[in-house]
Amino acid sequence: MFVGRTAELASLRAELRAAGGGSARRAVVEGPEGIGKTALIHHALDGEAGVRVLTVSGEESERELRLGVVRQLMDEAALLNHGTGAGPCGVAAEPGGADPCAVDPCAAGQAVCELVARLSALETLAVVVDDAQWVDRASLRALSYVLRRVRVGRVLLLVACRDLADPWLPDGLRRMLAGDGTLVVTLGGLSASELAELAADPALAAGRRERGTYASPADAAKEALAALRTDAPCADARSNALRLDVRGLDVRGLDVRGLDVRGLDVPAGERGSAVPAGERRSDVPADERHPDVTAAARRLREHTLGNPLHARALLTILPPAAMADPGVRLPAPETYRRPFAASLHACAPATHRLVAACAVLGGRCPLHVAAAVATGIDEPLNTLEEAVTAGLLRELPGRLIDFPEPLARAAAYDGIGAGARARLHLAAARLADDDGAALRHRAAAADGPDEALAEELARFAAKAAQHGLWQEAAAHLDLAAGLTESPARRDELHTAVLEHVLIGGDVIRAAELAAVRNADPRPVRRYVLGRLALAAGRFDEASELLAEAWRHTEPGFAADVAEQLSWLRLVTGNRAEAANWARLSIEQPIAGPVARPHDVPALGGAPSAGAPSGSLAEAVAHLALDEAGQACAVLKRAVTAAGAAGLPHHRLLATALLAVAEHGLARWDEAVAHAEAALAEASALGQRWLLPWLDAACVAPLAAKGEHDRALAHAVAAGTAARRMRHVAGERQADLAMALLGAAELPADACEGGLGFVPDPRPARIEALVADGRLEEAERALDACDREGRAGGRRRQAERVRLAGLLLAARNVPTQAEEAFGRALELARASGRLREEAQAGAGPLQEPSSGGCLLEEARALLDLGRLLRRTGRRKAAAERLGAARAIFARLGARPLVERCAQELEACGLEPPATVRLGLTPQELSTATLVAGGLTNRQIARELLISVKTVEYHIGKIYTKLGIGSRVALAAKLAAYGPEVSFPASEAG
Repeated sequence: MFVGRTAELASLRAELRAAGGGSARRAVVEGPEGIGKTALIHHALDGEAGVRVLTVSGEESERELRLGVVRQLMDEAALLNHGTGAGPCGVAAEPGGADPCAVDPCAAGQAVCELVARLSALETLAVVVDDAQWVDRASLRALSYVLRRVRVGRVLLLVACRDLADPWLPDGLRRMLAGDGTLVVTLGGLSASELAELAADPALAAGRRERGTYASPADAAKEALAALRTDAPCADARSNALRLDVRGLDVRGLDVRGLDVRGLDVPAGERGSAVPAGERRSDVPADERHPDVTAAARRLREHTLGNPLHARALLTILPPAAMADPGVRLPAPETYRRPFAASLHACAPATHRLVAACAVLGGRCPLHVAAAVATGIDEPLNTLEEAVTAGLLRELPGRLIDFPEPLARAAAYDGIGAGARARLHLAAARLADDDGAALRHRAAAADGPDEALAEELARFAAKAAQHGLWQEAAAHLDLAAGLTESPARRDELHTAVLEHVLIGGDVIRAAELAAVRNADPRPVRRYVLGRLALAAGRFDEASELLAEAWRHTEPGFAADVAEQLSWLRLVTGNRAEAANWARLSIEQPIAGPVARPHDVPALGGAPSAGAPSGSLAEAVAHLALDEAGQACAVLKRAVTAAGAAGLPHHRLLATALLAVAEHGLARWDEAVAHAEAALAEASALGQRWLLPWLDAACVAPLAAKGEHDRALAHAVAAGTAARRMRHVAGERQADLAMALLGAAELPADACEGGLGFVPDPRPARIEALVADGRLEEAERALDACDREGRAGGRRRQAERVRLAGLLLAARNVPTQAEEAFGRALELARASGRLREEAQAGAGPLQEPSSGGCLLEEARALLDLGRLLRRTGRRKAAAERLGAARAIFARLGARPLVERCAQELEACGLEPPATVRLGLTPQELSTATLVAGGLTNRQIARELLISVKTVEYHIGKIYTKLGIGSRVALAAKLAAYGPEVSFPASEAG
């Protein structure tokens, strides 16, 4: 099964097509052993019509056989029934003549050139030299001769080697292969998604069944059931599951009651990926349909670095269910272990001991520590030198040592006997400089249950959790579970592991842990599973589990349960209930260690009295008052605090709100960076419940920068994710985002609810209504904003006055409109000065630097300039428009910069580019909007012309510029850069 390598395949096939056109081509494919060089070449060349392939390869044991590969080439040509009349080296051997192997490499190379010329005259020829690092030197020199001289003809010369910088390759050959005109394809490891595709290969599952490599009948049953995952309804899949999947399996004593088509052997109430009856599998994300394969691919990528040879070897011996289990240590496959063991066997005993000690220490350790653990090493530096030379270890700065790759450590660890391994772990425990490492080594050395050690591990985990080290705490609790003899205590510890992993933010791993059977009867397990269901976006399941946990709640976790119920009510649209549950959480006698209940009602629009300093609630209050600067400062502290506490879900929310605050300050680059980084991290962690909010947070700053397509993609993604999860709060944010982009009508409840992740779309909507001539609707919308009575600063007041001015201008009341724009400009400038004075403690500034106020000031200047132009005062209009354009350019508001340029053109101040492009000012305005991604209808609305006129202009533009598409037009305008728009410095 061949997966991935799409770009590499395309490159090689393009070279082959170019060769078929008569231009000789050469290419190199390099990469480490097992990376798939040969498979890629064969896949690129096989099945190509009219192509003859001559393949030869080097062999390590024949590296000294003079001209051995040239012999292969001639033999291959003979097998193709194209007799050359030449001897093995291209020279006819005569009785009593010289030994063919003594032929000069240049003469052999000339013979190969003649052979290539004859064969390529008949059809396209591909000559493949594989494993060039094992080819004899004489053949390599002959190959250099061929590469220098074959310049024309239908031939592709393709060389595969591990490293193009290998000193075995002659200098001339390396320069030729690395020079211009040679395609160099360097192969890296497969990605996790490509490995997941490889793991789904039915041939690998069949091989595991034949070898009997399952850990238990349950593992075999799970994989067989997982093989039935299709897009058919669950009910149909379930009806066939047990009938088809247990054939041939020894199921005596196997409890199959908990098995279902998702392959999870857990009680019905604890399934980590429950799907409602009748829901089609295609509606469920791939990572939930195939959790084992997805998790296995992720671990496999880390363990093998994506090497296909070793990944396939591991998949042959381990089922995805076992590979996905983080408690299963992945071994080194035989394909890696055998050469590693051979290299180690050739080294001195001291090197054996150093490598074994490094494997036990986990790699990346000080040399002196590894030598002390190994004992008996008199010359550590000499021993390290031998290990590095053999490729077993690598030396890092600071006299640290490590393995060259994870598989090397696995191979070294696998090669240590059980007794020696235990002794090394105990020695490492005595030398460890922290309690956690010492405990881990003692646990690895244990030969059976050890209750005292288990309790030590649990106590250490509690201390780690207090410092926000949730994943480290989970690892120690997992070790404690493996050392306890009581099944009940083991289940309790596994519940604690699940909780700590979940609080640490890794929902994907938590779902994997939840898939393991656990008989823990305590209500706290229901709370943990409910928390997992909420984070994974399964709100119905979360409601059931959390309600049951609350009915049997205990003081130790009651606050956490109430807080989770509060979040659940918020995302499902019941803001009043969310506030009630938040109040209950706050009132509990024992506060939850990670709960932040004050933040929930604040995000829902309700006041949150008593919110602690530095909370999201405090930041939301600042944002509601249009105090984006203060909110930004609070949120930066909140992000730092959440990071220190090890709470990714809280940090991601704070980061998204930070993006909202930065948008309010017109810091759009920072806002986009923060919002998209939070979105990517939430996706990687499986925090699906946050995705609609985080996607929505990306929309406004992208739209402000003029990146409409990216903004729209985020808005659509937010709506899709919200509808799939029935995430009411997320769906509302998605609707607001679509309205902000003008892609949907304003939601009826736009005025309701608290602050969200999308700024108020009503001002943009009012502007659009005015532009469309729907003045009565615009006035009603503006009146509704005024009646709301929402507190706000002068920036918001300036915005309202400016919108009123737009209405007056549209109703042809220019004097009053001009007065309104003037008042808006004064309010924006005054707001900026006051903010600067408050921040700097200095006197008034001539130019405010607060982005939000600058933006509103520039908007007022733009609208005033448009009014002045329409009333015939072009000189004054140009001054305002030039000033507005300068501010917009400084802020990076590309759409508004272009709008200023259009207005300046209409003033008669035409940019030089119009003359050079041969376009009229109206055509250039249209072209600029087309290049910006606007539709014909949007352009018509912007320029106040009909759609038919827009279409007419576009046709004329295409004819004048000699192009035929919007993409070509955008490229043409981009070549003129800023000259397409009117420079601000010439505004007067």
